[in-house]
Amino acid sequence: MSQRSIYEIQADLCRSMASATRIRIVHVLRDEPQRVGDIARLIGLPPTTVSRHLGVLRNGGIVIAQRRARGTLYQIANPKIVHICDLMREVLVEEASRRSRLVEASPDEHSR
Repeated sequence: MSQRSIYEIQADLCRSMASATRIRIVHVLRDEPQRVGDIARLIGLPPTTVSRHLGVLRNGGIVIAQRRARGTLYQIANPKIVHICDLMREVLVEEASRRSRLVEASPDEHSR
């Protein structure tokens, strides 16, 4: 596999995750498989909306679907996906903290 195709695959994965709703779905699925209706209830969106986002995540290889007698269960395809999300959150918390320190350290322009 060439380096270019690896970058393209990575970009596709990032595009699949480029939605706050899809990230929320990944976090809901982090501990156990769930049905569409359960995911919808947990994140407060209609099942049709959740199904559409699950389709994007499935096409991106982020979740897999398993048909069961009582419906389809969705789960994370690879636990490293959850690890990636956790790392991203750590980076964002660190960046928010850095920015907060910068704001606190700068003089208040409105008090002049």
